[in-house]
This record gives sequence, C-alpha cells and structure tokens, in this order.
Amino acid sequence: MSVDTQRFDMREVILDRIATILQDVYEESIQEYSETYITAKLAFKSDPQLNELRLALERINRGEYGRCIFCKGDIDHDLLMRSPTAHFCEQCANVLRYRTTAQA
Repeated sequence: MSVDTQRFDMREVILDRIATILQDVYEESIQEYSETYITAKLAFKSDPQLNELRLALERINRGEYGRCIFCKGDIDHDLLMRSPTAHFCEQCANVLRYRTTAQA
C-alpha cells in the first residue's frame, strides 16, 4: 500500500471519528461527508479530542502525517489505525513513558 493510499485511508478514518463524535456527543447532523464540511463544523468546538483529530487532518494535508515528531521515522500503520492522532512512533513513545515514570 502506498503512502498516499495510507494517508487517504487515514483521512477517512479520522473524518469518520469526527463525524461520530459530532453526531453522538453534540447531536449534530452530518449532511455532507466532505472534509471541508466536517472541519467547518469543528470551528466552534473546544473539545480536545476533536481538536487532536483536526490537527491530524492538518498533518495529512501538510504531508507530515504518520511521521514521529521526535525521530521523524514512520509511525506503524497499525498504531495509527488504533490511535489516528498518534504523534510518536512506538519507540519514542516508550522512551517518553519511561522518562515520565522515572521522574515521578
């Protein structure tokens, strides 16, 4: 599967999660399933989960999605499917968890 195909697939996963939250939590009807329509619905929401999903869409549009913000390596596709807002590869996430628990 090409990187472009993966990004398209993840865009659909993210848009679906946003639409689900808007419908289930905010009882907003989604008449159109386009990125433009759905992101416009986010404009006045201060929901942290929706904000993370919006930022993931922005990373896709900039071509940065799926890369770790620390090491710039690829984030595993399975991890992105479980957590589409992931910023870190598993290795960097483990280092951060270790540092966090070591300091506590």
